[in-house]
Amino acid sequence: MQFPDEPSDAAPGGDDQPAREPLASPGTAAWEQPSVSASAWVGFWPHRDPPSAEEVGRSIAGWVGREVKAEPADLDDENMLWAMVVEIPGVTSPVVFWAEPALPTDPSQLPDPAMAACKWVIGMQTVLEPGEASEEFFHLMAMLSGAIPDLAGVLDVANARRWPRKELEEQFLAADAVPNDEYLWTITAVADREDDDAPMMLFTTGLARCGLPELEVLEFPSRHSQAAAILVNHVASLLLESPPPPPFEPMEVGPDTSVALVPWQSCAQFMDEGTPGSNAFRDIAAKHGDGALTGVRAVICSPEQRGQFRKVWAWPKETLERMEDGRAVLFASERSAAATERRAQRTWPAFATAFASVRRSERPEVAALAGTAFHVQSGVGAVDAEDRREQGWFIVKGFDHDVVEAALSEEPVTAEGMHAGDVVRIPRTDVTDWRVILPDEMFGPDRSGALLEAIDRLRGYA
Repeated sequence: MQFPDEPSDAAPGGDDQPAREPLASPGTAAWEQPSVSASAWVGFWPHRDPPSAEEVGRSIAGWVGREVKAEPADLDDENMLWAMVVEIPGVTSPVVFWAEPALPTDPSQLPDPAMAACKWVIGMQTVLEPGEASEEFFHLMAMLSGAIPDLAGVLDVANARRWPRKELEEQFLAADAVPNDEYLWTITAVADREDDDAPMMLFTTGLARCGLPELEVLEFPSRHSQAAAILVNHVASLLLESPPPPPFEPMEVGPDTSVALVPWQSCAQFMDEGTPGSNAFRDIAAKHGDGALTGVRAVICSPEQRGQFRKVWAWPKETLERMEDGRAVLFASERSAAATERRAQRTWPAFATAFASVRRSERPEVAALAGTAFHVQSGVGAVDAEDRREQGWFIVKGFDHDVVEAALSEEPVTAEGMHAGDVVRIPRTDVTDWRVILPDEMFGPDRSGALLEAIDRLRGYA
């Protein structure tokens, strides 16, 4: 299903779009997408008979709380049973719904066997409003999964993320659910070998539908992959609130912490052919049908070029290393902070359990991690004119039920009277994020289960 002004199946930057010369415009127009990118979702219908347009329409009206304007739409695929265009309150563009048989799927590619067993799907497609993408995405996901509670799960086509029923209930339908920017995109990591020093490429999929350039980090040692992914998420979230700066100009992502967004062409032209992200790498991807890697993309680099004999834009080494040491303070939008805070507080029991397990370990090297590896984030200072608040990281010293005693890792910029090393008591309700930095890996709220497994391995129980 395509809208009149929507691009064809050809990905931006395909054979008919030159992508070799560095972008000439120094302004923000360099980041504009050549055409509108639609968002599409597929809901897995578990019943023997296919859903009808009438029952889907009634379900949507019941969820919205009043009748909605719906009109039949042309079927542009012979497999479609029906299609209709619906005006959804809170969503700027019209939303298209349809039903069709489910494609044969390898069950291992879906997170829930119930999704693979479905014979029918309900499709939903629209164009998200730039500047409102996060809210509209959340609204539509909540509506689809809430209006049709029988759905076994949902596939977000734009970034290929699969949402089983349990996660839909937790992230979109729970009473404390809030929009989460990070659900709009996924991050892919590519390296040519398993080696901590192997040059890695990280890239997003999903930002184009928000009218933004997809983001990348190139040629950094793969041991920094987790910190790089965190940085990418922070940058993407900030871009959703404020337009990206012109290419090559510093972008402040935290107090005294900046990066530069650089067109991928300006980086790829100096990369070895065998390195992920090089021109040759992107050519091969395009030949295999993925032309997105030659579209409008911004590489996150250090704010200044590096090199003695030839200045080049390089990965943000200092920022990533400071993040890994717990010394980097990154800005967070109010919306992003709310979503991260919710995840952190939901997984708080796992974080506290991991700390207790480490502290009582009989292995001295493991027990010592209780004083260095556990960090919580909490807001310091006031919200600025752009709705951003400085987020400070604290090293946990101990737990007192739902309160942690922790020392501030780095000198704050906006919080007068607070200094690095100050020990404070932070209630669970004020924690906006947490992380655990183990010898070989870093964990956050999204990997709380994996954290407990890693702690068991360190203690020799697994």
